[in-house]
Parts: sequence; C-alpha cells; structure tokens
Amino acid sequence: MKVIVIGGDAAGMSAASQIKRQKPEYEVTVFERGTYISYAACGIPYYIGGAVGRLDDLIEVSPGEAREKRKIDLRLGHRVTAIDPNARTVTVESDGKSFDEHFDRLIIATGARPETLGMDLSLYPDVFTMNDLSDAGKINGFVAEKKPGRIAVIGGGYIGIEAVEAFTGLGIETVLVHRRTELQRSFEKEISDIIIQEMAEKGVELRLGSALKGLEQKKNGIAVLTEAGSIECDAVLLAVGVVPNSELAASAGIPLGAKQAIRVNEFMETGVENVYAAGDCATSRMIGFPLEVHTPLALKANKQGMLAGMNVAGAREAFAGVMNTAVMKIFDLGVSRTGLSYGQARDLGLDPEKVVVQSRDRARYYPGSQTMTSLVIVSRKDRRVLGAQMAGEIGSVKRIDVYSTAIHNRMTIDGLFDLDLAYAPPFSPVYDPVLMTARVARKKV
Repeated sequence: MKVIVIGGDAAGMSAASQIKRQKPEYEVTVFERGTYISYAACGIPYYIGGAVGRLDDLIEVSPGEAREKRKIDLRLGHRVTAIDPNARTVTVESDGKSFDEHFDRLIIATGARPETLGMDLSLYPDVFTMNDLSDAGKINGFVAEKKPGRIAVIGGGYIGIEAVEAFTGLGIETVLVHRRTELQRSFEKEISDIIIQEMAEKGVELRLGSALKGLEQKKNGIAVLTEAGSIECDAVLLAVGVVPNSELAASAGIPLGAKQAIRVNEFMETGVENVYAAGDCATSRMIGFPLEVHTPLALKANKQGMLAGMNVAGAREAFAGVMNTAVMKIFDLGVSRTGLSYGQARDLGLDPEKVVVQSRDRARYYPGSQTMTSLVIVSRKDRRVLGAQMAGEIGSVKRIDVYSTAIHNRMTIDGLFDLDLAYAPPFSPVYDPVLMTARVARKKV
C-alpha cells in the first residue's frame, strides 16, 4: 500500500505517523514544500515576544526523527502541483524538475495561508505575516536589526491580538487597526469591550472602525491607508485571517465546502474515492449543530490528521467535530470561548438568550481574588446551553472547558447548574463562576 501525504505540519505528520504506527508495512511518503515540519505555530507570538528563547523550541518533530524513528519517507522542498485522482498520481516539483508519483491512498494536508486582501506583499519589504516558522524568523530578524519604534498590526483576531502583546512587550509602540469597532465576530461585544479596555490600559493605540484601503511604501517605513486616515509606522503585521490551501484539490475536482475549504465527512474522506483531507485545509462540523465550518485551530488539525491516518490504515474512526473552543492571553487578561455565538444561534433559529454575570474567580477573602466576566448563551426553546465566553485572570478562564463539555453533551442550563464542581477558597468561590452564571441564567430563560 502506497500512501502519499501532501503537507508536513500538524495534520500531515499526525496522519503519516499514525499510518506507520498502525501499518508499518505501508509505504508512506510526505511531500512538504518548505523546510520545516511539525512545528507549533501557536507559539510564534511568544517567540517574537521573547517568552520562547529559540525558534527550534517550536519544532515538535525533526526531519531526522520522522525519517529514522518513524520510518516516513519525508521529502522536503517538494511541491505537489497537480493531483490526478483517476490515475492515482500526483505531480511533484523539486529542484526545477517535475515527476509523477503513484498512490493508493492520498491525504491532503496543505494547511492554510494568510489572507492578504489581494495585495502583493512582495512589494512591501516591511510588511509581515505570522503563519509559519519562516515568518517568525523574518519578524525576529527585522526587530533585532531595524529596532522599529512603531508597528501597526492589522486585524482584531487571535493572531493580531497576541502579536499586539508581543510587540508592546518589546517596547515597540504598537497600533491595532481593525475595520470594526468591535474585535473579531467570535467574541461577543461584552467580551470584546473587555479586551479593548485591557489593550488601551497597556498603552496600545487603537484604531478601530478603520477599514484598510491599502499600503504605501515610504523611504523610511510604510503608511497604512484606512478610511479614517493614514497611519505612519516602521512595519506592518497583516493578521486578517487565513485562507485554506484548497486550490490543488479543487483543480482535481475534489468538492469544497465552508470558506472554500476541502469538504470532508466524519471519516476525513473527501468526495473523491481514496482521497482524504485533514487540518486547516479541511472543513469540520459544529458538534450538535447543523453547521459546517472552517476552523484553523491546532487541536482540530492534529485530531483530524490522526483520524485520517487511522482510517487509511483500516480503522473506521469518526471525528466528532469542533465547537471552536479557544483560549488566549492578552497582557494580564485571559479570554476564552466555546460553542455558538449569539448571532450563529439566532441564525439557526434557536431563540437564544445571552446572560452576562460578574463574579469572583476565588473566594472573596482569599488573596489574589479577582472579578471575572462569564457569558452564556442559552436556547429559550429547550434551555440548552449553546455557547459561552469568559474574561478574567489568565488561569481562571480555562473554566471554559466545563462549558465545552456541557455543550458537547447537549446539557440544559439546569443540568449545568446541577454539576458538583470542586470548591476551596484558593480555587473558587462556593458557587464557582460557571455555577453562578447558570444560577442567574435559569431565571431568565
């Protein structure tokens, strides 16, 4: 059995490793166009900010380990340019040469790339993205060599917000430019306002409600052109989202789905026989809701890759789906979210109610106790918990996992309140913030 994997990051290497673990006799070849494999892209902002000392610390699996320990035929610097599902071949380019390679099973794990809004970033030497280790090295080198005094970050999503903290922590005057007056739509306004306040208190210059019109390269620096005026700076980080690398699949007649990602079923199978897809290039389903989504998050990519590998090796393991659960740090603030947003729940006809509660993250009298905000979205139709978001001290917001578990198991707000959660003054009030929010919400739906 000959298996080809296109892409050597989280999903691709998880798939290849799982196949060799289950079926050592299978021939598994990974074609990776770059020079890095299996790296922790989520750690890049912390490398830029200095919390992570070396770029190599972000590498999870080295090429040597992949080849020697895992017995994977890993080929770096090999770009797949075409797929022929009927002939079961891929066309590969390397060192100026092109060749065809046969497969019995194919796994597409081509990931996603930064959205550039149609701009040719090669025209702007001081404009960066933050997507892979190559990007991280360029940014770090630029900061060390040029010592910029002012950087504009364009985009109010996870990457943009984490980058704002990284640059500010380096003593660089940082401007956040975002087209909306609120941050990305996955945050409810109440949580977005808390994040904005935290950034403002830490000295971030906020240019919200400033849609990007373009960039203008200057002799010394660059100008960010927005509908609200021009912003002069030394460099720009463009962080306005990612686009799934699905063109290769589409050209081969493989169907696409949400956000033009490759459509897969729960077994990671595409609409073409013997072809699978996983990771940031592939779709997924929201657990418990009729919603196909594109979710470029690390856990989803690793899980999908693992399951694609297991299924190619003969299993029949289903991917449960996602709830877009996420947690992030911005300066001294922790923020987390899971499940549907209010807008998504409304659009699905679930008659949502949003409840926001402020409580303490530990016993009131215990040293270090702080106020935190909890938000829960509940269906007025059946009292089911649909989504939740939290903001507070960094460690406190990991409670979002309780909400994620509740939504996964289709619990009502009453069932959430009935949970027997642990209590001790250093960890929680008697009524944990999750229980307090459920207590208040029960009276409103």
